[in-house]
Order: sequence, then C-alpha cells, then structure tokens
Amino acid sequence: MKETLPQLVAYCQADPLFFEPVWRIPDDDHRFPTARRPLPSGWRVGESELWVVLLPPDAALPEQGWKIHVSATDADAATVCDLVVDFCVNRNIAVKFLRSKMAMRLLNNKYADRGSSGKLITLYPADEEQLTEVLPELAAILRDFTGPYILSDLRYEDSPVYVRYGGFQPMTYTKSDGSLGYAIRTPDGRLVPDKRTPAFTVPEWVAIPEVLRASVAKHGSGAEGEFPYQIERALHFSNGGGVYLARDGESGGYVVLLEARPHAGLDTGGVDAVARLAHERDILERLSDLDCVPRLLDYRVIWEHHFLVEEYIEGKTLMDEVFERYPLVSPDPTAESLASYTRWATDVLAKVDHALMSVHAKGVRFADLHPENIIVRPDGRVVLIDFEIASDLTDPRPPGLAAAGFAAPRDLSGREADNYVLNCLRQWVFLPISPLQERDPVKLSSLTDVVTEHFPLPPAFGPRLVRQFSAVRGPLGEDVAARMFTAGDPGWPAIRDSIVAGIDASATPDRRDRLFPGDPQQFATGGFTVANGAAGVLWALRQAGAAVPADYVDWLVAAARRAPDPRPGLLNGLHGVAATLESLGRRDDALDILDRARKLHDGLAVPGLHGGLAGAGLNLLHFSELTGDEGLLTEALDIGERLAAELGDGDSGMFTPQGRVGLEHGLTGVASYFLRLHDTTGEIRHLDLARLALRREIDRGQVLPDGGFCLLESNRYLAYLGTGSGGLALVLSQYLGRRAEPGFADVIDGVRRACRAPFVRHPSLFMGRAGTIATFHLLGRPEDRPVLREHVRRLGWHALLYQGHLAFPGNQLMRLSMDLETGSAGVLVALSVAFNQSASVIPVLDLRSPAFEATERKQENGSDSPAPDAQRR
Repeated sequence: MKETLPQLVAYCQADPLFFEPVWRIPDDDHRFPTARRPLPSGWRVGESELWVVLLPPDAALPEQGWKIHVSATDADAATVCDLVVDFCVNRNIAVKFLRSKMAMRLLNNKYADRGSSGKLITLYPADEEQLTEVLPELAAILRDFTGPYILSDLRYEDSPVYVRYGGFQPMTYTKSDGSLGYAIRTPDGRLVPDKRTPAFTVPEWVAIPEVLRASVAKHGSGAEGEFPYQIERALHFSNGGGVYLARDGESGGYVVLLEARPHAGLDTGGVDAVARLAHERDILERLSDLDCVPRLLDYRVIWEHHFLVEEYIEGKTLMDEVFERYPLVSPDPTAESLASYTRWATDVLAKVDHALMSVHAKGVRFADLHPENIIVRPDGRVVLIDFEIASDLTDPRPPGLAAAGFAAPRDLSGREADNYVLNCLRQWVFLPISPLQERDPVKLSSLTDVVTEHFPLPPAFGPRLVRQFSAVRGPLGEDVAARMFTAGDPGWPAIRDSIVAGIDASATPDRRDRLFPGDPQQFATGGFTVANGAAGVLWALRQAGAAVPADYVDWLVAAARRAPDPRPGLLNGLHGVAATLESLGRRDDALDILDRARKLHDGLAVPGLHGGLAGAGLNLLHFSELTGDEGLLTEALDIGERLAAELGDGDSGMFTPQGRVGLEHGLTGVASYFLRLHDTTGEIRHLDLARLALRREIDRGQVLPDGGFCLLESNRYLAYLGTGSGGLALVLSQYLGRRAEPGFADVIDGVRRACRAPFVRHPSLFMGRAGTIATFHLLGRPEDRPVLREHVRRLGWHALLYQGHLAFPGNQLMRLSMDLETGSAGVLVALSVAFNQSASVIPVLDLRSPAFEATERKQENGSDSPAPDAQRR
C-alpha cells in the first residue's frame, strides 16, 4: 500500500467500484479526430495505455535520445494534434499523442504526476540532426498556441515545444525496494534511472545540442521580476502549483503563498489552476471581514506563475488535531479520555458550524469542507482555508473537484450541500474512516451507531445525524454486511461463503491484466502475485477450504509465464506463484515457475519477505524439503550467507537506519528466515543472527505512553502484522520457543497491548484489522480471546456488499479490493486462522508461536477452542 493519494486517485477514474488503470476510462465516443485519421501506406498505428502511437514505414528508433513534447490548452488540444501529426507524417517522424480530451484532463489534473504532466504529444527524432531540423519548424507552426509548462523538460524558445533526453524504447532497472523503474543506458552499457522529476536534468555523459544552447541559457537565468517574499518551505505540492510558507521581505512576518501554473491542474470541467486561484482571490475579497477566513494580502504574477498571498494562520489542521487526540487508538481508552475528547470535538464542530454560517451569510458556498481545510488556532478558534472551488450559494453547478468522503451528492447545491458535508465531518471526527460511506450510504447510519456506542454524546446526536443523512439519501436501511459480524457470535461458515462468493463474482478470467480486482500495485507487478494478484486470492481460497476453479489456476499459470519483466519475490513475484501452484496440486507448473524465479536472483538487492532475499530463501527451503533437491538447499544457504554478511556490516546498504521495518520489508522477516535456517541446519549461528536482526528491529521501535510497543517508520508508529510490530511479536515468540532472551517477552506484551486499540483504519491483512486478528490468534494467549472477538466484531465497520456478498475496501478505503494484502482475500485468510481452519496467513511462512501450538494440542485433546466461534464445517 505504497501509493500516494494522488496516485490512488488516478486509479479511481475508470470505475466506481474497483481500482483500474486510467486507460480503461470510457472515452471511445470522445476520441480526438486525429486518432481516427487515415494514414499513408506503410504507416502503423497502435495504442499504448492512453496514447495513440503512429510509426512510419521501416521505423527503427534508437533506445534513447532527445525527444520532443508538445503541450496545449484544453481548448486547443484537438487542433494542435492535427497540426503536429500532419507535420510528423510529412517528415516520417514517429509520434504518439493522447487519445482524447478526457485523457488529457486526467494527465493534467490537479493531482497528476508533476514530472510528466502537460504532455499532449511526443515526437521521436531519429537523431540530433533531425532534432536540429525539426525544432525550429515545429515552433514556428505552433507560435500562436500555448500550453502548460512541462516541468521535466526544457522549453524551446517561447513555444509550447519542450525537449528532454530519455528512453525511446521501454527499458527498466530494479530499484532498491525491488520495484522496477524506467531506465536509460550509459555509454558502458549499464542501465541507470531515467529521471522524470519535475525539473529539467541531463545525464552527465550527454552533450547539449547546439540547437538547445540558447534555451538552456535562458532556462538557467532565473525567474523574471522581483519577488518580495522569501520562501522557507513547501507545505504542499500539486500539479496546479505549490503552497509555501514564506516571509514578507518588508515586514519579516510569515505569509502563505498559493501558486498556480497556467493551463495546469485541470478540474473535470477543464478549468485550470490560474482560473481557480483568481476565483479564490475574488472570494477572499468578499469574505475579507470574517475572522474565520485568512486575510488576502497580495496577488502577483511572476514568470507566468500566479501567486496569491494570504495571512499565515498559526495552528494545526483539524486532521492533525484529531489524530493527535483520538482516544480509540489507545489500548484501553478511559471514560475520562472519551469524555474529554467528546467535549473538545463537539466544541470544534460548533465553531466550524458557526464559521460556515458566517460564510453562507456572505452568499458563498464553501464547497471544500474537509479536515485538512480547517485550521484550529492555539486558542481554539477555527479558520476555513482553500476557497478555490467556492461558489455563490445560488450556483447549482457541482464543483469540479472534491475530497474523497467529503463530497455532497451532485444534486445538492448551496447551503444544503455544505451542511451535508458538515454532517460527514461530524461523523468523521468521531470515527475517521471516510470515504467508506461513499461505497454504501447505509454506512452513514451504521457508523453513526458505532460513534454513539463509543463516545458519551448527547442522546439526540445520533438520531439527528441519521435523520439528516436520510433526508438527503432516502431511507438508509439495515447494514446487512455489518450484521454478519455484529449479531451475536459471528458465524464462520456464512461469513466464509459470502466472502468467497464475492471474490468469485468479481473474477474476470477473460482479462489478461488481472483476474481479480485489487490494489493498483497489481498493474505494476503483473496481476499474478501473492500480495496483490491472483496467486494470493487462490491461496486464500484454498486456506479457507473453498473450491478453487481450474480456470482460475490456468489463468495464473498463463499470466506468470507470459510476464515480460517478472520479479522473483515471494509476495510480489514468481516465488509466491510457485508456492501457490504447489499448494494447489500443480507441482510441474510450480517447479517451472520456480526455475524462472531462481534465474532472477542476481538482481535481488532487498532483504525482506515481500520481494527480497528472505522471501526467496524461504521458498527455496520449502521446495528443497518437498523435492529433496540439494541444489535448492545450497541456494537457500547462500542467501543466508549474503544476508548474514550484510547484517554484520556496519555500513550495509541493505540495512540502513532509515530502511523499512516489519515482517514484509524489514528485519523481522529476515529474522524469521534465520529461524527457519536454524531449524533446517541446526546451527546455533543462525539463531544468533536471528537474535541480532530482532534486536536491531526492536531498536527501531518505541514503548508509547500507553504502554504499547510499535515500530517507527517515517514518523509513524505501526502495530500492523506486515509493516509494524504485530509481525515482530510473532517472530519474537517463535524465537523464545527456541531460546530464552531477556526483554523479548516484554516487547511481545507491549505489542499485544498496542494491538488492543479499538480503532484500526483499514480492514486489511498486512496493514489493518485482519492482521491484528491473525496476530492475536497465532500468539495463542487465552487471555487475549475477548479482544480477538471484539476485533472480529469490528470488521463489521468496514464490511460492504458486492453483488449481495461480503466485500472489503482496499487502499485508503477508496475502492473495493479482493487481494490478499489489502482486500477480501486477506480478511478471509485471517478469519480462517482465527476460526481454526488454517495455520498460516502467508505461503511457506509458519507464524505460529509455541503458545499457539500448545493450545492446538489441548484442543485436539478436547479442550475449548481459542477461536471466536467454534462453528466448523
């Protein structure tokens, strides 16, 4: 779940239910006319994602070189496409262009990638001689047009024509995290990153062509005009521009600068950032006498960029305030902490309500009310910020932008629309899991019940909120999905069958890119992996005792075999596919895929289970035991030696102080591998290495004031199974089953305490509640059974229906997911463990602790089941 929110938003454009690539947007009826034009004999036409590609006869493009990009405004895009394609056809130049205005808006919207945004057309000159000939001619043809500035490129003269040196052919390299990145080739043949940052750069071995020297000199001369503000740091970046904290050069006081780039940051209606910034200036002028709105100080245009200067508001966003104060992330929130938070939250909400009424009294609809657009001052007063999509109260048009979870229905306008979103905020402050409610409005009711169950709110709070939601949405009905978890003891057979039916209903065996909808990562890794692809779903079905259709298995085999650039990893590559196929009885296919994975080890430079050496080693040990192949054991031992050398190296590039933590990516997974090596070889050295890895991982954690132990990564305290201290507790427990170690038991108890917290934002296996359920059960402590039951019951918070069957939201709750890492398959396998149907949540990795195994033996002898519900099938 590594994607940033803007990246996730891009995968939400093509389908309302599932994450899909942007090129699946329904724009067939809106293609640029150029996309359907007849071409001279010998020309080839094809499509690549959102691009139409035109290749001249006998085109033989080099691997890399200087390529030309053309930008255009929303209004001129079709005309510019016609002109440039005519130009290229007449000169036999390979070219590609975006296929529709919808595609253009997607790649130039507010949250599009800043490095590549603005590119409408790409030309591929055969060499520098053709580049030198083409640039002046193309600039002359387009002299009357303009477009967004392409930040990754060099602008040629004053035209909408840009250039950068980069790859023509698709070449990739393996990044430090095991993922693939775009590459170019050095003169000595090495592949290095093809940098696509929002700044023009040139590889050190590439000389600037003479035709570009004047443009390079101008590019380096700095911005035109005086700028009386000293920028101290960026607060936020988007494709439309940045938001900066700055000092006024005259007074020395702090101000906030809002930047807008012309023709960039388009909304769904094609309105650009500059138009929205000018509109925000006008709105702030209308609201200038309100103390709940920043004061407008200045508006300037510097080097084509527009800057709105406004008052700096000291304080924190409501988002930050809530996350710092929220009591349900504590293991045992007290009645006083809940009452104190309730008093604070209701007070802030009343102030937001009053601020909104003040804005409405000026005839303005705010239209962008959400927790990051509210600042709470140190004295408790609130200020509303970001009025770029505000409008007149009488304007019936829906805004062109909206924050997920805080968008009014499109048929609402004016005061009613803002008040609806205020009610969403009222619910969010007490249960911050938006945009779950957008998946199913019934959650507006059932989650309000959750709020009133946990917080001492006035009796009328919940009914009034539900009544106001119902007035807009209609009768909300009963949350059927949630009741499967909350009505008495959850019934495992019914839950299992419903999740399986939902997975089956979502299957698309006719598609080549994916079998089941899941996280966007599957489109980068091939759609067949354990974490986000078909292998993980099929493995979860088998673990749950469900039928695995043969055509699903056939799809998995075919997808893995045709992958052009597969990764070898256990969770993100071929090792996991091999383990899954073997578990499904397809050993010959499994061994074939395993051989392919083994050939990819040379480029493997990450340590963890997810996509690194530890995961590969575990799978080699697994197949060595199954087949008796000594060669596999030798390879596994070699991986252990490599990890041992890196672990003992004080300057290791593999294990850095800033590296990732946890079972999936960190030293926890490496320690698990050393424990497995110890069991295989009997060597105490491997046990010592596991202890060293675990000690170093513990050093990356902290005991919090509430007594919980979490791992720290990127300033976040994490207790999850895959990326936090949950997985660490399991591996520590396994270590203690082999040898005593002072302090390890205390860490386990701290993790158990951290995992008691009632609030978990995601339902998922590796970073959510499902993983916490599996962690508690695999630790096997009888005293944790009541907590485990509560976690199972609270899965109802996130439970949704897909075609009448249980399904769960994935990354950031923005779309449904069926995969193992983020979606329904992960919930299924965690519940399979909790209901004693399975002993593992990850292929080839046994995380059972000695306490769990002892409990299992007692159960076999007739003792009570530790599962939340002893129903069997």
